[in-house]
Amino acid sequence: MTLCIPYLLPVLKERLNADDIEGLDSLPTEMRPTQEQKALVMVDPPETSEEVRVVIAEIMTLILTSTPWDCMRGYIDILVDICRTLCMDPSGVVIMEGTQAMKALAVSGGEQLKFFCEFMGRALFTSFVHKNSKVRIAGLNALWDVMACGIWKTSVEVLHHMVGFKDPNLVAIKDFYDPGTRVSYLAMFVADRSVAVRNTFYKTLGDMLKRLPDKIDHEGRLFPYMISGLFDNSEIVQTTCFEIIEELGLAYEEEYEEKLREHKQFGVVAEWTLGGSVKDTTIAYPFPFTHRPRLGARWLVR
Repeated sequence: MTLCIPYLLPVLKERLNADDIEGLDSLPTEMRPTQEQKALVMVDPPETSEEVRVVIAEIMTLILTSTPWDCMRGYIDILVDICRTLCMDPSGVVIMEGTQAMKALAVSGGEQLKFFCEFMGRALFTSFVHKNSKVRIAGLNALWDVMACGIWKTSVEVLHHMVGFKDPNLVAIKDFYDPGTRVSYLAMFVADRSVAVRNTFYKTLGDMLKRLPDKIDHEGRLFPYMISGLFDNSEIVQTTCFEIIEELGLAYEEEYEEKLREHKQFGVVAEWTLGGSVKDTTIAYPFPFTHRPRLGARWLVR
């Protein structure tokens, strides 16, 4: 497989038209417009057969999962372009396999893909707005690994696009003539019609809040959505969110042990307990609360 890469990748790139996907490569850096925040879809791919494009996506997944990264490092640009094209394919079946390839690429390359993190993350937006719930779940399953391969300055750009953030101090020239709207993909997932998609969404948020190296910088944007899951229409989703918040609270206690030590040692009595007369055992907690949240979770939410 390693010996075939120099000959195979250019052919796959040509079959998918994965060269200069957004038509901006020929422009100087200072003339390029801001990155598109909306989901993009490839139009009229050279390979018209959906079955063939699925096979190409499977080949890419096989290459990325079975080839040592040292043998692929020299082809980063081509690999990223092919995976992006597959994730923005018109067919949902191709997108699902393409997200697997994108996930494998992010896992193999790690932080060496930090300069491609934003482009890889934006390619997943096509799966986020697909009408098939399985495609949306596949995109969410790849999001964590794509975010993890970046550092703060690159992964935060993906979140900016996902929440529809717009710097009030920067106004694009085209906004004066062609007013556009911003899309919040996180808000769309909160209101998604599929319980499975919403459950996967909150699990993905939990992974980011627990495992991202720069998670503190993302908490302000992500945690409000996690709290909203406690009020979801599905009891399954509510339970998932409560368990995740408890896990985040435990991690908070371990990370800020000195900060909470005095509170624990002195047995601080909260005002709502009326001097300790109200016990946890006498309170009927509303679902999904089966008990009073642990100290770390309460501090984190506060």
